[in-house]
Amino acid sequence: MAESEMIVTFMLGLSLLLIVISAVHRYTRSLIIPGVTILMLLGAILPLVPVIGFEAEEFYNFIEGIPEIILLVIIPILIFESGRKLKIGQIKKEAIPIGFFAIIGVVITILIIGIGANGVFQIPIIDALLFGTILAATDPVAVGVIFKKFPIPHKLNLIIEGESLFNDATGVISFNVVKGIIFSGVAFSFLDVSLSFIWSMVGAIALGTGIGWIGGKILDKWKADEYVDFTFSLGLAIGGYIVADHFLHVSGVVTTLFTAMLIITKHKDISRGVRKLFHKYWDYLGFITNSILFFLIGIPLLALELYESAGFPLILIVVAPFAIMMFSRAVTVYGGSTFLRIFRVRIPLQWQNILTLGGLRGGMAVALVLSLSTEYEYKNLFISLIIPLIAINLVANPILLNQYLKKSKIT
Repeated sequence: MAESEMIVTFMLGLSLLLIVISAVHRYTRSLIIPGVTILMLLGAILPLVPVIGFEAEEFYNFIEGIPEIILLVIIPILIFESGRKLKIGQIKKEAIPIGFFAIIGVVITILIIGIGANGVFQIPIIDALLFGTILAATDPVAVGVIFKKFPIPHKLNLIIEGESLFNDATGVISFNVVKGIIFSGVAFSFLDVSLSFIWSMVGAIALGTGIGWIGGKILDKWKADEYVDFTFSLGLAIGGYIVADHFLHVSGVVTTLFTAMLIITKHKDISRGVRKLFHKYWDYLGFITNSILFFLIGIPLLALELYESAGFPLILIVVAPFAIMMFSRAVTVYGGSTFLRIFRVRIPLQWQNILTLGGLRGGMAVALVLSLSTEYEYKNLFISLIIPLIAINLVANPILLNQYLKKSKIT
C-alpha cells in the first residue's frame, strides 16, 4: 500500500474510532461495566473485521511498536489528569496505609505472583519474578475509571487512588531491577536496590515539586487564560515525565503526580476554582486518551496464534494468572490491614473487601510487557497471560464490586 493511501486509511480509521468512542460513552453510562471495557472488547474484534489494506498481523505488529508511546505520552497525561484532583494535605493524612500498600504491598505481590507463575508455568524463578513486577502495581487509570462508577467514602477512595498512583513507581523500579539482572547479568544487591528505590522516589518528589511550584508561579505571573494554562500544564506533564524517566532515572509517575498537585496548589486562579475550563479540558483529554488506550489494549486479546505459541492449555492461560493475582491481592490487603493495626491504622473489613476487588491492572502492565526485547524467550508467554487477565479483571471485578456495594452499607 502506498504511503499516502496508508495515511488516508489511518485517518479514516481514527475518525471511525472517535465516532465509536462517542457512541460507547453515550450508551454505557448506566452499565456496571465501564465504557473503556467495552472499547477494549471492540479493539479485540478489530483484527477479525476485514479492513482494506490491513491484515490481522499488521494490527498486532502495530501494538508491538507502541509501548514507548504508552509510557511516554499516554501514561503521563493520565497520571496528571488523576493527580490534579489530589491534595498534598490529604495524602499526608493517609500516608501510612498508602505507603504500605504502595511499597511493602508491591514487594509481597511480586513474590506471590512470581512463586505462582514459577509453579504453574514452570519458568525460572527470576523470570517469574519479572512477570510479578509487571503485574505488581494496581493501575491508576483502570482504578480511576472503575471507581468513578461507585459511591464510596472519600477516605477509602483516597487510599485506593493514592496507592494506585504511588505503587506504579515501585512496580516500575522493581521491573527495571529484575530486568537488569536477567539481561545484564547484574548480581542482586539489596543495598543497590534500596539506594535506587530511595533515589527514584525522593528524586521524583523533589523534581515534581520543583516543576509544579515553578510552573504554578509562572502561570500566576502570566495571568493568562485557560488555553495557556492547559497547554503549559500538558507540556510540563509529558516533559517532566520524560526528564525524570530518561535523564535522571527517577520515577516519572511520581514526578508527574507531584507536578500536578503542586501546580494546582500554587496557581491561585486554579486553586480558587476560577479556571473551571482548565479542569474541563483535562477531563476531556483524560477521557479520550483513556478510551484510545483501552481500545489498543484489546487488539491482541483474540490473537489465537499468540496463545498457541505459549505452549499451555487456553483454560490455564486464562484462569491461572487471574487466580494468582487475586490471591496475591487478598494476602496483601487482609494481611496488610492486620499489620497496620500496629500503627493504629484501622481499615474496616468492608473497606478491605473493596480494596481487594479494586486491585485492577491496565495500561501500565501492557506497556511494560511490550517494552521487553523481542528476543526475550518468555515475552510472548507473558503477553498471552497478561492481556486476558486485564480483560477478565475489567469485566468481572466491576460486576462483583457492584453486587457487593449493593448488599453492603459502606460507611
